[in-house]
Amino acid sequence: MSTGWKAGERSGATSEMGGVAAGIARLARRYVAFLTGLAILVIVLLFVPAVSTQGPVTSSSLPVGVTPPAAPGSAGTTVSGIRCAPGVRQVTWSHYAPICEPAWHGDNGGSTAPGVTAKTITITYREAASSTLALLYSLVPKSVIGTNAEVVQSMQAYINLFNKSFELYGRKVVLKSFPAQGDFVNELNGAGASAAQADAVTAHSLGAFADLSIVDSTPLYDQALASQQIVSFSPYSSTRSQLAQFAPYEYSFAPDCQRSAAGTAAVIGREMAGLNAVFAGSKAMRTKKRVFGVLTPSIPSDATCTDLMDQVLKAKYGVTPAKVISYSFNLSQATSQASEIISEFKAAGVTTVICATCDFVTPIFLTQAANVANYHPEWIANYFMDAFSRLPNQAQWSHAIALGMQEPQATDQEGYKAFYMSDPTGKIVPSFPFVYEAVLLLFDGLQAAGPDLTPQTFARGVASLPPSIPGGMFGAWRFGKGIFDPSANFRVVWWDPSAVSGLDGHKGAWLNCNGGKSYYFYSAPSSLPAHTQLRCFGMP
Repeated sequence: MSTGWKAGERSGATSEMGGVAAGIARLARRYVAFLTGLAILVIVLLFVPAVSTQGPVTSSSLPVGVTPPAAPGSAGTTVSGIRCAPGVRQVTWSHYAPICEPAWHGDNGGSTAPGVTAKTITITYREAASSTLALLYSLVPKSVIGTNAEVVQSMQAYINLFNKSFELYGRKVVLKSFPAQGDFVNELNGAGASAAQADAVTAHSLGAFADLSIVDSTPLYDQALASQQIVSFSPYSSTRSQLAQFAPYEYSFAPDCQRSAAGTAAVIGREMAGLNAVFAGSKAMRTKKRVFGVLTPSIPSDATCTDLMDQVLKAKYGVTPAKVISYSFNLSQATSQASEIISEFKAAGVTTVICATCDFVTPIFLTQAANVANYHPEWIANYFMDAFSRLPNQAQWSHAIALGMQEPQATDQEGYKAFYMSDPTGKIVPSFPFVYEAVLLLFDGLQAAGPDLTPQTFARGVASLPPSIPGGMFGAWRFGKGIFDPSANFRVVWWDPSAVSGLDGHKGAWLNCNGGKSYYFYSAPSSLPAHTQLRCFGMP
C-alpha cells in the first residue's frame, strides 16, 4: 500500500521517527515520493522539454542515414541466437522482455544524445556516503542491504548479460560509479537540494544517459538528474501528473497514487470496513467492528496521495478513519513519540492501525510502544521485503497485512538466475530484485527505442512495450501512453513470524491471502467480494 488518508481528526502529534531508515525503506517500491524542491522545479520547468510517448520506432521517424531496425517479431535471429518470430520475446528467461528483434547491422547515428556514442551508452551509479551507510547498518544488518561494492557488482553482472542478450544497435552499456556528495537521508527529508544537484552535475560530467542509483535514489536527486536531461529509475511512488511533468526522464517501479488509491481503498472498503477486527491480537477487539486509525509521514506529497485515497474511501465506501496522525523522521525522539501515537490510537478506540506509507523503522517503535500499552490491534502495513519485516515486535506484527507478494524461492526468481548466468562464481547482493528490476526496464527501453537513442525515443519505446508474461517476480507490467510506472497489479499478504522465507531461508515471511489471487488496481473493486473478510492467517 502506498497512500494514506486525510479524513477524520488529524492529530498534532508529529513523531520524529526513522531518519536514515526512511532512505533504504523506500527501496521496497511501494512508497510515496516527496514534492519537488522549488529550486529544482524551476530548473526543470525551464529546461526540460515535453515529450510524446506514443508509437514505436519507424523508419520514417529516423534521421537520414540511420539504418532502421526490422519490426519487432520479424523473421531472423537475435544477437543471442534466439529465432525471432511474432510474439517471441528477446530472451527466454524473462517474463518482462520486449518482443524479439533480429540482429541489426548498420549506421546507428553515432552520438544521438548526451551519454550516447556510436559504441557506448553510459550509465552512472551514485554510491551512498559511508557515514550514512554506517548509521543505516546500525539499524539493519549489512547482510540485508548489501554494500556499495556489492550493489555495483550485481548491477555490472546484469549489464554484462544484457549487453549480450538485448539489441542495442551496435552499442554497449557502460557503468560508472561515483561517491555521493549528497546525503540521501537529508534529501528524503526535503533538504540537501544543492548537494543532489551537484551529484547530478557529476553524473552529467561522466557522460550519463541514465542513472541507476537504486540504493541512493531520492526524489530530489531524480529531479536534479532530470534538470541535467538524465533518465532515472526510482522506487518511489508519485502522482501521475508529477511523473508526466518530468517526462521523459523519470520512471518509477511503484504504482502511481491514483492506481494505489483505487486498489488499497477497494481492499479496505470491500473486505474490511463494517466487519469485525478478526485479525487483532486482542480477543476483545475481534468481536468489534473495525475502527480505523491512520499513521502517515508528514511529507508534502503524502497530502496529495492521501487526498486521493480519502476521496475514494469516502465516495465509494463511506469510510472515515477515527484518527489520523502524521509524523516526521528523527530517531532521537522515536520512542517517546511512538508512545504518544499509540496512546492516541488506543484512546480513540482504534482496532486497525493503518501504517501503509510508513518507513520500515517506524513499526519497530510503534509495536514496542503498543506492547507496553497492552494494545493489540490489527496492522495494515507498508510492504517491505521479508528481512525488513522481521524488525518490528513479532507478537504485534503477527497481526499485520499488506499489499505485496509472497516471495517465491530466490533460486526460482529470474533475477537470481540471470545473475548466475552472468557470474556463476559471484555473490548476489541481498537486494538483487531492486537492482535487477532497474536494469531490466532500462534495457527493455533501450531496445524498444531503436538506433536513434534519445530520452524522447526511449520514452516512446517504453510506451510501446508489450504486457509482461503472467507469473513474473514483479507481478504484471503494463505500458502505454503516459505510463512511466509499469506496476499493474497486487496481492494481499499476511505476516507469519514462523514461516520460512523463500527469499533468504530465514523465519518470518509474508504469505498470500485470498488463495494468492492477484488484482489489477483499477479492476479491484469488481474482483474483490463485497462485505467479505479477507482470507488471511490460515483462514480457508
